[in-house]
Amino acid sequence: MFSGTVEELKSFMALLLRGDLFDTWEVTEAKVETFFELSVNGRLKKDFFDEPETVQRDFAKWGEVKELFFQAIKGKRLPGMLRIVLAADKERTIQVLRECGKEQEEAGASLYLNIRYSAGGCQVISGVSHVGFTLDKTLDEAWDTALQDFFKKNGIIVSTQ
Repeated sequence: MFSGTVEELKSFMALLLRGDLFDTWEVTEAKVETFFELSVNGRLKKDFFDEPETVQRDFAKWGEVKELFFQAIKGKRLPGMLRIVLAADKERTIQVLRECGKEQEEAGASLYLNIRYSAGGCQVISGVSHVGFTLDKTLDEAWDTALQDFFKKNGIIVSTQ
């Protein structure tokens, strides 16, 4: 598991809430506390769609819900808390699985990025949900590396102290 602190909070939040960097990630849950609490369960209600059988995913994309959070946060006062759990999209997950030689046996694994803001600081934490029980940490390590590479590539400075 990778855990770190975002060093340049303002630029990170701009990427998260106004940019498109995280738009394809699936949001499994998100919560913000300002003068009210906004909580989102990202699981799609497939019955809402005209043709539910054509919907190939289970969760909303961050790009589809981030405006709600931006509207809740914008203003003079910082939120008391912000917590977002994002799951890597299918393409990114397949790429990480292939890079560590796990494409067949871990096909149902999910790769997560947890973002937690409180008290003026922001933590990012990796997570992996395996299909079954395993002692093998190859996928976890590959995801940690991929996530750190993603941060570096996009100019997000994360300290691991």
